[in-house]
Amino acid sequence: MRKSLLTIAMFTAMSGFAQEKPTCSGTTKKGEPCKLVVWKDSALCWRHNPNYIKDMVAQSTVCTAKTTAGRACKMKTRHESGVCYHHRD
Repeated sequence: MRKSLLTIAMFTAMSGFAQEKPTCSGTTKKGEPCKLVVWKDSALCWRHNPNYIKDMVAQSTVCTAKTTAGRACKMKTRHESGVCYHHRD
């Protein structure tokens, strides 16, 4: 009896610390409520927010350096130098 009361007391005390994260107020194509978590001060997630702008990621290119055998490197990179991590200093 004492053990069960202690367990209940711990559960109720800890349940106050668990905060629900706000979810999106949009609906899916099936008509169900969206389950994604909203960020910042918005009621919509990134998928339903019409003002969302995706971060620009650099286009990947083939490394411009040469291997030790003298052939062109075939690794792809997104680094602004155009050289893969093997050939950067």
